[in-house]
Amino acid sequence: MMKTNMGKVFTTLLCMMMCLSLYAQGFTPDMVVGLWNFSAPDAPYGYQEGTCQIKKTGENLSAVFTISGMEMTVKEIKKESNTYKCNFYVDGTYVSLIFKQEDKNQLVGKANAEGMVIPITFTKIIKAVQAR
Repeated sequence: MMKTNMGKVFTTLLCMMMCLSLYAQGFTPDMVVGLWNFSAPDAPYGYQEGTCQIKKTGENLSAVFTISGMEMTVKEIKKESNTYKCNFYVDGTYVSLIFKQEDKNQLVGKANAEGMVIPITFTKIIKAVQAR
């Protein structure tokens, strides 16, 4: 009887480990690359939405944010385990952005603008493939 239970426990643990490793492999840095809409309802008026184009050059990630028609370039996005971090200026205000991938079409994070912490959500813009 004990042998059967140990076998079930071992099989369950093995299955869980495989599922976790598959989940961990699920989000690669390449998946954040692309064009995203972002929404930050708590941000000051005029800064609540825009787009973000995340690019990969070699091993480095960079981005161009477009907010109210203005473009801001982020030269480097650092990846630490499952979190991405970058810093940039918006109209002279230093912003520190931390985000992570929730699923393949959504990023969530927080922007810290000189002490004001603003939740931010990114939704991937998926271009429709037109039938020919």
